[in-house]
Parts: sequence; structure tokens; C-alpha cells
Amino acid sequence: MDTRLKILLLEDDHNDAEMIQRVLVKASLHMELKLVMNRDDFLVALDSFQPELILSDNSLPQFSATEVLVILKEKTLHIPFILVTGTVSEEFAAGIIKLGADDYILKDRLTRLPAAIESALKQKRIEKEKLVSEENLNAIFENTSEGFVLIDREYIVRAYNRNGKKYAFYITDNELESGSNIFDFVRPEAKDLVAEMFTKVFAGEKAEHSQVYEVEGVRLWLSFTIMPVWKNEKIAGACITGRDITELKNAEKLKRTMERENAVKEIQEQKKITRAIIQGEEKERNYIGQELHDNVNQILAAIKIHMDKACRDNPAVAPSLEYPTALVNLCMKEIRMLSSQLVAPVNGIHLEDMLRKLLDGVTDNASVQTSFFYEASPGFEEDNDLKLNIYRIIQEQVNNILKHAHADKITVSVQDTDGHIKIMMEDNGQGFDTNQKRKGIGISNMINRVKSFNGELAIDSTPGKGCRIEIVIPL
Repeated sequence: MDTRLKILLLEDDHNDAEMIQRVLVKASLHMELKLVMNRDDFLVALDSFQPELILSDNSLPQFSATEVLVILKEKTLHIPFILVTGTVSEEFAAGIIKLGADDYILKDRLTRLPAAIESALKQKRIEKEKLVSEENLNAIFENTSEGFVLIDREYIVRAYNRNGKKYAFYITDNELESGSNIFDFVRPEAKDLVAEMFTKVFAGEKAEHSQVYEVEGVRLWLSFTIMPVWKNEKIAGACITGRDITELKNAEKLKRTMERENAVKEIQEQKKITRAIIQGEEKERNYIGQELHDNVNQILAAIKIHMDKACRDNPAVAPSLEYPTALVNLCMKEIRMLSSQLVAPVNGIHLEDMLRKLLDGVTDNASVQTSFFYEASPGFEEDNDLKLNIYRIIQEQVNNILKHAHADKITVSVQDTDGHIKIMMEDNGQGFDTNQKRKGIGISNMINRVKSFNGELAIDSTPGKGCRIEIVIPL
């Protein structure tokens, strides 16, 4: 929304116009300035530009500031007007002010112009509020759904409309009457707040407050605005405006609820996507593992058969083929181990057996002591997708421990309690600083898998004190 102040400048000297504009820009006035130089352009700009402030030179060819004020009066346009001129007599200045000008500024004293503009705008706002409060109050009273109550400086009720009476009754169960004190319709716990609001209003400011009330078992939101009422340029009292904003509050609540629901849906959709990606990765891992086992290993086995036959047919080459044969055997062993890590069943997963095999493999191939605890309900055992992801999470962390932790003890626990699967993995290795940025993606992969099942993962580790990872996944 454009909130720039629309200023119409009536000036026939381009240099003076530029000088005025520079002064306003230097004062950081957020404005839109339109320059006109004659009567016809001025009249057009009044309708098309709809200025909020007019700056005018004193005398232009066939046009003057006095004529400008006459036009504004004829059109009943209450637009702030400031005369900006080179020289002017005191008599003329007094006359132009009487005609309706808000101020006059000499061009050799333009530094006063920003302050004069601010003062003129403020004065027009005050006059507008006064005009509304004094001339249109009766019409507003009779033709609005809002509640109005007028009080004087002694807090005595002087006038009210139907909704003003209704809202007052909602608040205190007291019947509003002229001549009563407004504090008779304020709940005891709110008297201090209302007193502060009236102090602010009688100093010339606006005060606002909204509150929810119980009316016949229904929650009702009422919003109150208190404005000063002016008379003879003095604050004679206050106008209390009450509005029923229950529908607005309910709409805001509904909007917030829908936004939360949409956010949850988006998160769940993202988790579905993550799980689909993980399932795709599992298929790829199975494919690679099977190819290694069924294809590459078979090729290596064929090579080994031919090497063994060559040794039998020609014993002289046996010593030369002894080391290559050992390498082929080692390669086949590594491929079988790698295939077992990559390939996992999609259905009929026996998680406990798979984890025991994983940890037994650690014990067999490294000087690491492992301990394992497993306890799960039949309901959990039916979820193959979750069990496979738990296996991959534990497998990932076990590999991390073997590669980086230099630990000699690993503990793994999987428990099904209180509708959650709780997983704990702990080692006594070298640990790490959890605040430092990690280079690998192992932990990130674990976190993504856990979050895809609406779970939470917590890492507790410090250098030299091992690492403990706790995971909770709702069933």
C-alpha cells in the first residue's frame, strides 16, 4: 500500500521548485510531489492527483495564492495549505491566514518548511476529528451497528445508542442510563486499565482494548476504542465505541487452525517423499548387492577355478599364482560381506535376527565387545518398512563407530514401550563435539530416516567420553 504524502506544488520558477523539493527530500519526507504552474493545471490536479497538501507561491502569472484558497473554499476541500513565497508583508500574511492558509514560509527560510508541513497536517487531523465528533455524531449514533457511549470529563454518561446499552449490559448486567458513572459498567478487575485508558484519552490520544466475555454461555469478543471529544478546541469528554468482533476472532482462529493443518500436511507429504526416496535407495542397494553376489562373485569364482586348474596342470606356475589366488579369495569374501550389508529383505523382516547377525559380524571381524537387548510387540513386528529403516539406522551408526570412534564396546537396545519404539546406541570411543559441523552424511541420513517416521533423535557426545544416541519413534 502506497502511503506517500501527495503534495501539490504551485510554482512557476523551476529553480525554486527544485530547491523546495531538495529541502523536503533532505528532511526524509516520504512524498509524491506534483508541480503545476498555472490555474488550469492546478484545477486538473485537484481532481486527478487529489493532493493531501498544497504548497503555493504568492503570485503567479494570472493566478495567486488568494485565488487558490477561494477555490478550495468553494469546493469545500479541507486540504492543508502553506504559502511559500519570496517576500510578504505582515498585513498580507495575516490576511492569507484568515483566508484559510495554515502557515507561510519565506523562501530564504525553507528549513522551517518540513516542521510547518508536519504542524499543518496534524492540525487538519485534529480539525477532521473535531468535525466528525461535533457535526456527525447524531447520524453515527442512529445508523451504525457499533455501540456508542458519550461521557464528560467527570465520567458521567451523557448519551448512548442501542448497541452501547447492550454492550454495557453484557459486561456488568447493569442497565446503562444517562447520568450514571461509566465506571459502574466496568468490572472491578478492569477498573485500573480503564482509568489508564481515559487518562490517555483526556491527554488527546486514542485508546483501544479488546476482551472476551461469557454471555449466556457464548464467548463474545468486544473491542473498545475511546476517542477524545473536542469542543471549543478543548477536550470536553470521550466517545466510547464498542464493536462485536466475535466473527473476526473466530475467522482468525479458523485461519490459524487451517494454516497449522496445512503445515502438518506439508510436513507429512515431505516425509512420504523422504520415505519413498529411502525405499528407492533400498531397491538400488538390493540390486547392487545381488549383482555383486550373483554376477561379480561368479566371475571371480570362475577365475579361481581356472587358476586352480593351471596350478594342477603345471605345478611350476603354482608359486606365481599363490598370491593372486589369495587376492581373489579375499575379494570374494569382501564381496560376500558387502552384499550382506547391502541386501535386506523387503517383506518378512526379522529385525532381531538381522541385528544380532550385524553385531556378531562386528565381534567376529573386530576386537569390539557388543551387547544387545531387543523387546518388541507383535504390532511392531508387522511393520516391515519401519523395521528395515531401524536396521539401516543402527547399521549406519555401527559403521560410524567402527570407522571413527576407536571403541572397544558397543551397546544396542531396541524396546517397544508406551506406543513408541525406543532405540539406544552407545559406545565408549573417542566421542566428538556435537556443535562442530560434520563432514560426512551418515548422521544426516539417520536423522532423515527417523523424521520420516515422525520420530526424534538425540545425540549426547563429548570428546573422549564416547557417544550415546537415543531415538524415539511413535507407532
